[in-house]
Amino acid sequence: MQIESIEVAKAIGADGTQRPDQDWQPTHLPDRWHVRWPDYTGSAWYKIIWNYHCPQNQKTAVALVINSINMAGQIYLNDELLWQDKSLVEPLSRSWNMPRHWDLMPSTLKQGKNTLWIRVVGVATQESGLGYVILDKPNLARTKYETFWREQRVLNFFNLTFSFTLGIIAFLVWLFRRQEKAFGWFALTSFCWVVIMSNVTLLNPPFGLKTLEIARINIVMIFAHSLCGCLYAWRFAHQSFPRIEKTFFICFLVVAVSALLLPDKDLSWFLLFTFLSAIFITLANCISFPFIAYKVKQIEAYLLAGVFLLFLFIVAHDVYLIFSKVESRITGLIPYTAPVMTLCIAIILALRLSKNVKKIERFNQTLAQNMIQVKDELTVSLNAQHQLELDNAKLQERLQLAHDLHDGLGGSLVRSMVMVDQSPTNLSNQHFLSMLKILRDDLRQVIDSGSSTGAKVPDTPILWGAPLRYRFSQLFDELDIASKWSFPESWQTKPSPIICLTLLRVAEEALTNILKHSQATSVQFDLSFSNDSKLVLEIEDNGIGFNVESVQTAGMSVGLRSMQTRLERLGGCLDIYSKTGRTSLKACIPL
Repeated sequence: MQIESIEVAKAIGADGTQRPDQDWQPTHLPDRWHVRWPDYTGSAWYKIIWNYHCPQNQKTAVALVINSINMAGQIYLNDELLWQDKSLVEPLSRSWNMPRHWDLMPSTLKQGKNTLWIRVVGVATQESGLGYVILDKPNLARTKYETFWREQRVLNFFNLTFSFTLGIIAFLVWLFRRQEKAFGWFALTSFCWVVIMSNVTLLNPPFGLKTLEIARINIVMIFAHSLCGCLYAWRFAHQSFPRIEKTFFICFLVVAVSALLLPDKDLSWFLLFTFLSAIFITLANCISFPFIAYKVKQIEAYLLAGVFLLFLFIVAHDVYLIFSKVESRITGLIPYTAPVMTLCIAIILALRLSKNVKKIERFNQTLAQNMIQVKDELTVSLNAQHQLELDNAKLQERLQLAHDLHDGLGGSLVRSMVMVDQSPTNLSNQHFLSMLKILRDDLRQVIDSGSSTGAKVPDTPILWGAPLRYRFSQLFDELDIASKWSFPESWQTKPSPIICLTLLRVAEEALTNILKHSQATSVQFDLSFSNDSKLVLEIEDNGIGFNVESVQTAGMSVGLRSMQTRLERLGGCLDIYSKTGRTSLKACIPL
């Protein structure tokens, strides 16, 4: 089998199905028609004439291999349709990176010249044309086809799945550890590369997109991939360049909006300029990162810098092949090296993550030790605080006992002294013994006041005030002091035992002070409930009065301070008004 000539010409007619009779131009394969026919979108026919000579009794099959048809096409063997793409109109099928293989049976071949007609439907800006065409013995052609398949399908598909897997892993790491921003940008870089590789591997346009619509999306992803590659490298080295990153963001918006809005006739220069910009940013990152790594002085940054330097030569090599005018069977290195490079970068990121995890573990160990130490110190401090609280409680109990002795037993002593002092005759033994029994009962009441919270509250206010009224009414009668006592018939809200005891002590102290100092001739005692659920005790006399402010300022009255302290402890208050002829004491306790 020997190919004699390869020619190409534009198709005739709007649908591109008619072959031209003239204007055939010789060419060689692979052929890209953008140089010959700039900005041409449509169909072109390739005419390949080749010779087939085999003895009649030794006819053998011939294998046909085509590594790419950009974008879609039809194949005729001696005017008989051999194969065609699924869609030859937009949205076009995508055979540009799909090698194909056919076995041509001897019955379909002519002795001598045979013609292979290949119609290619292409789009401007997309390197439209025909790839390698191989006519050879089946075993030899199969070997070349397998090489094409490995380079164009297996490697790219592996690259796609590998990048997607690593992107998912990096995304999950970032999702659960948001401070690991390098993993987030690496995941975004990987996902951009997945979209780019999907454009390489897909045979049918996704979502019914047209060829140029896919090209617009692809160029945005290429540009985003270059930007994200810089960002994950910088975050890996714990570096930030706000102005450059802001510029990156603005440039990405400009590229994205331009890809969306530019008309098709202006798309050629835009795609080329954006692609060159992305290459420039990638190369600049590969060159500059070793200097950043030298600045941060971390072993992981050095390793990543080494990977970038190697990637620099690979990108430069493939870019040279893309823009080289010389046709060569030397293929690009990125399909072979991209998975390995991505794996190396993932390993380096994993080393950084492992290092950070070890730091966290050491920090947790140190924190645990510090917590044990702090716990011991806190235990000592709490013990000391507990001891202080015990001492303070004992002191409060002593103060409480002192107040109870002053208000209870002290008041009884004062009453007894007043009775002895103002009695016109000597007291009888029986009378004196009665006074001592009263003192004994008051002392017992003081001793039992510590358990007042468990004591029984009298059923009515009258029963509560009966002992108090009995003791003081005798004294008032002997001293010719008129007394009036007023109690409600029942409790609106039953008070607690401590409230009953507190009011009792306040009343005893107030009535004792009247006996000692007031020189009064009448006393009025009134217990009532206010509208805001308070128990109110009012005691009023017509004595000589005293200067309330002076007494409170001087701090001379122990009984006055005792009453106020008792009431404040229960959230109550004490109001005293005094002038000559009228002194009023009002105590309020919330129920």
